[in-house]
Amino acid sequence: MDLAIKDGRIYTSQGFIEGSIYINEGKIAAIAKSDLIRSDNTIDACGGFILPGMIDMHVHLRDPGSPEREDFESGTRAAACGGVTTVADMPNTSPSVTTLEAFKEKRRRIRNKAVVDYALIAGAGEVAGEALRSMAEAGAAAFKSFMIARFKELAASDGQMLDNFRVISQTGRPCLMHAENESIVAHGIEVAKKLNRKDPIAHVEFRPAIAEVEATARTILLARETRVKLHICHMTCKGGVEVLRHAKKEGLKVTGETSPNYLLLTSDAMLKLGPYAKIDPPLRSIDDQLSLWEALRSGGIDVLASDHAPYTREEKDLGWKDIFEAPSGSVAIETSLPLMLDSVNRGLITLDRVVEVFSVNPAKILGLYPKKGALAVGSDADFVIVDMKRPFTILGERLHSKQKHTPFEGWRGEGAPLYTILRGCIVMEAGEAVGKPGYGEFQKPVS
Repeated sequence: MDLAIKDGRIYTSQGFIEGSIYINEGKIAAIAKSDLIRSDNTIDACGGFILPGMIDMHVHLRDPGSPEREDFESGTRAAACGGVTTVADMPNTSPSVTTLEAFKEKRRRIRNKAVVDYALIAGAGEVAGEALRSMAEAGAAAFKSFMIARFKELAASDGQMLDNFRVISQTGRPCLMHAENESIVAHGIEVAKKLNRKDPIAHVEFRPAIAEVEATARTILLARETRVKLHICHMTCKGGVEVLRHAKKEGLKVTGETSPNYLLLTSDAMLKLGPYAKIDPPLRSIDDQLSLWEALRSGGIDVLASDHAPYTREEKDLGWKDIFEAPSGSVAIETSLPLMLDSVNRGLITLDRVVEVFSVNPAKILGLYPKKGALAVGSDADFVIVDMKRPFTILGERLHSKQKHTPFEGWRGEGAPLYTILRGCIVMEAGEAVGKPGYGEFQKPVS
């Protein structure tokens, strides 16, 4: 065997077992309660938890197009340090990934940069059906569409969305949706500006939850008509959760996602953090937050993702004078797993469920399971070894992203990754990335 990870508590679909995992040629070769199998190299997990590598299915690594914000090397290095072994990168780069040519060019540009494995999401806006088919054939794991016009070629009218859903349904890929009502959002911003509201809380007050609820319901109706697999991104509110639950009860192929931002911060954070807590959709109330936790625990929400969307300090700082001048997004790929492990320790969620929503379910939705998201013989040897008692303090200056700021600055907790292992190779040890750029591989759907 090439590598053995011994004396760990290993995640399985039936619960945790104590034992060892053996890796050969990048794959899991054996899982055993004894340690009698020979191995060239050994990692002692020291009783820590051995989990499948996290799969962050919603990241914006800004490559190509915005290297001052992030690139594939820095973003995947941060991912490795956060226990993430596979990322799914969104198509709103420059150029946007809405054609086969753009898809191939993005693959070419990033292939020697990735520290962890990656899937690519293609754009589904005002594009022809043939482009969607060709990108699916080229390995796009999913499609992304926006209901907000500022995303230009990635936004689709209802009629175009209906056409796109019909084509995407034929490919078998899911469509990931940024669900907000364009008219409500644009009107709210216009009213805020007329009232000379530039303060941070205006972003919350004039971008109400009903914009998300209505858009979620509308896109689910289109999904019902076309039978497309639909995934609602970054859900924030009780109303959206209720709409999603109703669709699930009806038997529609719909899934939902939220992020640690919405689970751990409320709209009050805007008062202190200003533009550094500005994300779209906005942070919501404590009641909304409680509904998200309940849904995440019970299966109403299926996925946890970081929605890592870095901007420079110069861009963010524009929001101190006028919140509407600052871009929306936060640095999150490295902090998401520690925050969720701390939430386990606080009794908000179980460790099993964290693995399901942050690894197993993303792998299934993106068609990567059981190659990814599973600790089983024959699966890729992707692991994160975590110490649930290890204390941490989040400090922007220590992050491995190009951007050294976070809405969780100074946050203290317990539970942190010790090793990140990708296809049997250590890519993070003791908080530092040791993987080499170019080791990460492009992942096509396998199921």
